[in-house]
Amino acid sequence: MKDNERIKDETALLERLAVDIEESNKAEVCFFAGHFPLVYGSENIEGLEKWGEFSLYSLELACQLGQQAKKVGKVVTFVFFVDDHIYEDWHALSTSKIRTARRSLYRVRSGKDASLPKAYMDILEKYGFGVKDVLRHDHGKRNRHDCLYFSEKILRASERQIENACAREYIVFIKSSYFNKDTTRLVAFIPLRCEVNICKFALDSHIKGLSASHVFMETMVSERERLSRDAERRALFTRDFGVNYRED
Repeated sequence: MKDNERIKDETALLERLAVDIEESNKAEVCFFAGHFPLVYGSENIEGLEKWGEFSLYSLELACQLGQQAKKVGKVVTFVFFVDDHIYEDWHALSTSKIRTARRSLYRVRSGKDASLPKAYMDILEKYGFGVKDVLRHDHGKRNRHDCLYFSEKILRASERQIENACAREYIVFIKSSYFNKDTTRLVAFIPLRCEVNICKFALDSHIKGLSASHVFMETMVSERERLSRDAERRALFTRDFGVNYRED
């Protein structure tokens, strides 16, 4: 696995990613950002703040870069992966109730009039983007053929010969009709705990010829560590690890 670079300054990170985008010979840029989990049994199943500032912050960074990408003539899209499996066993709900909650959410986020959570819409619109710029996932299920969210469970259910499940969903997306690596630069903000899975089992083993920038960021912020929004975002860079960056 190639060594990733540690970056401890937000400005330096944004500058590096902006250069990657501008110097890329790809006409399109796809931002993998705003990744969040489903929190079953909670009042709001969409856990936009479950992973500290990661979900909202990564989307805001992506939108800032997306705005610059448009200025240099790139076509910009966003893709939202939803971790709909990690918290399945963290509550007392039955399997059927979990399935019902998940199905209900995905149906709300599907269809031509579907929208994203207000927090996400506010960020997208602040930088001149909207749902028209979001890739949609055909879940292959009733009323879910054009969902604004990519379901990790559905992606993991295919390509079973890839043993690492985390890498599997990523590989399936890159090799699918949703993403064209011949024309598209990928800029991905990914939870730090997925770094080895993505780098070793996906990028180094199964994906060839990808033009991409990957940023691996901490998500495991305990309740007692929760700070103000700005302070928590700064903390992502000032802790010992900063963020890890890889260019392909």
